[in-house]
Order: sequence, then structure tokens, then C-alpha cells
Amino acid sequence: MAEALDLGAALDTVVATLAAAFPTFKTVAAEDETRKTLEVPAIIVQMSELEPDPDKDPHTGQFPCLVRIEARIVLGYRTPKVRREVLKAAGALAAAVHSNRLGVAWGAAAVLAVEPDEFAPQADQYDVWRVEWAHAADIGSSFFIDDGVTPTQLLTSWSPDIGPAHEQDYVAEGGDV
Repeated sequence: MAEALDLGAALDTVVATLAAAFPTFKTVAAEDETRKTLEVPAIIVQMSELEPDPDKDPHTGQFPCLVRIEARIVLGYRTPKVRREVLKAAGALAAAVHSNRLGVAWGAAAVLAVEPDEFAPQADQYDVWRVEWAHAADIGSSFFIDDGVTPTQLLTSWSPDIGPAHEQDYVAEGGDV
């Protein structure tokens, strides 16, 4: 059985993966981290939604969902050709994320949006673009506990010659499982 997905650890892994992929960015951090200043260029990452995905229910007691993640590319307004550079950075981030699992045991990313983020009044000294993507995931622990022995051989027999009293009547089928 796979380990239950830890969303906090997943966010940390995404941040670390993006930091490694974009070493020229001075800040690559989760949005919930406290900071007094923001060194730019920066990528600020947040998990924005757990969208229910009932059509993908694995019937294991886990919550099937799309984990939506947003990353904001932040460049200072004094960056030469800032509009062009922030667009290029957003495109590069979208390309890096596209179909990538980013080091986490969930589905490959589907990029949903790459667009300017002009709704942050406190960011008037910056040019900001938002990249949004989603990963399919099953949240929580599974009902199934894998503490048994996995069979390595398939044995068959016909009723009524079944059960422990008829072990010698079983036939091995098709080699190892």
C-alpha cells in the first residue's frame, strides 16, 4: 500500500523541485512562509484548492481530488523589459511543470492557466504572472492494509475437490504470478 499523501510535505517537495529547476530566482518559497522582504525574482507557491474528483474514486476510503497549485512569478518593476521577462519566466515555469509530478507520488500536472496576476494591490512595485496547474491525488489512508503475503503462484481446482483436504488436487497455472 502506498503511503498516505502528506500535503505539507508535498508542497515542500514542489518548492524544492522548482528551486532546483530555477536557480537564478532569489526566492522560491511557499506562500505561507513568513518573510519581511521579498527578494526578486521570486516564485511564490501555494496549494489553492482540493477539487473533488468523484469520477476517479479508487473505492479505498481515500478522497479523490485534483490538488490545484498556483505559483506567482514576481519580478521587480525595474527589471529591464520586465513585461517580456516575466512572460518568459511564466512560460518556462509552465513548461517545467507540464506533465511533471514534481517529485510527489500523485498524477502528472495539467497546466490550467498562465496569465498576469493584477489583483494584488500590495504588489505595485512588481510585475506578477500566475501559473496554475492541478495534480490528481487520493488523500487520506486506504481501507486496505497490506500486511499479508503477496501470492507468487496461481493454483486452480474444480469443486468439490477444493480446500485444505484437497491440496494435492490443485494444478499450478501459467508459472509465477
